[in-house]
Amino acid sequence: MMNKINKPERADRNRAMLLNKISKAGFMLGDLHLYLDTHPMCMNALKHYRYYQKIYNDLKNEYESKYGPLTPKLPEGAVRWNWTDGPWPWENEANEI
Repeated sequence: MMNKINKPERADRNRAMLLNKISKAGFMLGDLHLYLDTHPMCMNALKHYRYYQKIYNDLKNEYESKYGPLTPKLPEGAVRWNWTDGPWPWENEANEI
C-alpha cells in the first residue's frame, strides 16, 4: 500500500527542508566568521566562507521567491514599509500552494 501525501503536506515538508538547509549554511557562516576573527589570514577558511555564503544566498533567494521574505527589508525604490503587507505564516492564504 502506497503512502499518499497530499500537496499541502509535501509543500510543508519542502519548505521545512529548505529552511533546514538555510539554517545549516547560516551556522557554517557563523562558525567560519568566528574562526576568521581569530585567523584573518587563513585563505582556506576564507574560501570556505565564500562557498557557504553563496550557498546561503542561493537558498535564501529560492526560499524568498517561493514563500516570501525571511527577514524584513525595504526593497530599493520603495516609498513605504511593506513587511506587513503579505499574509502572516498563520494565515491560511500563506499556507496555500
